[in-house]
Amino acid sequence: MRHAPNNNFDEEACFENEQGNARSRKEPVDILIQMLDQEIIPRLLVTHQANSPLEALATTGQRKILDPEVDLLCGLAINGSQETCIEYIKKLISKQVSIDSIFLDLVPLTARKLGVLWEQDICTFTDVTIGLWRLQHILYELTKDFQLKNSLPIENLNALLIPAPKSQHTLGLFIVAEFFRKAGWRVWGEPNLSTENINNLIFSQWFDVIGISIGYSEQLNGINELITSLRSRSMNPKVSFMVGGPLYSSNPELFDDVDAEIKSGDANEAIRLAENIVLQKKSVGLN
Repeated sequence: MRHAPNNNFDEEACFENEQGNARSRKEPVDILIQMLDQEIIPRLLVTHQANSPLEALATTGQRKILDPEVDLLCGLAINGSQETCIEYIKKLISKQVSIDSIFLDLVPLTARKLGVLWEQDICTFTDVTIGLWRLQHILYELTKDFQLKNSLPIENLNALLIPAPKSQHTLGLFIVAEFFRKAGWRVWGEPNLSTENINNLIFSQWFDVIGISIGYSEQLNGINELITSLRSRSMNPKVSFMVGGPLYSSNPELFDDVDAEIKSGDANEAIRLAENIVLQKKSVGLN
């Protein structure tokens, strides 16, 4: 993404006419969701698993998000309202789509779709900004339910998760942070932390892992110098570094020379790798 959504987005200022239009939008939105539930999704599922009913296939965590679901959320994020977006997410959850799938699949795929639409000049920067703002608030709405099965802290493991310098898109970092919290980690990280804030934080707070999210190839320039600098200032001299993000998911080979112990584009894998390496260090007295 070439521009960042404004984290201080003023809902009232931008959506002052939203309530007046909500009623007129409700009927077409309901029709779209009904078509998705009753026609499009069952047909797609039947293509993959012969004639099984939707309810039998959509057990928690088993059904992946499908392209029409991404397209519909994308349309709702741009042209609907926050209420209609949340209503749609609830319908998916009622079909036993797991909240993990919403976090890891639906929202990131929809964000990428918004970026593609903008790059193709199909929608405006304002559309993308509003759409990303609504996606972020979907995650905020789901956070409480997502954390209900939160694990107990694992030996008080602490992580600092930050975007690479000049990052413009931090939705993925928010998702990774929520998964680490769910796994029992204590997580620090704000997308707008200055270099000075980060230096002060790592100097005064013990972190087992510092994670850096990288969105595009230019951010790899100087990444090893950044890691060396952060390590030298860290209260924990044996802190483990983790890199990932959208760029790793698409081009992992670009990270071959990055001086980080953990490299991953998947939240669950990143947590497993982080726990393994940190607990190994603790077992030999290095952390």
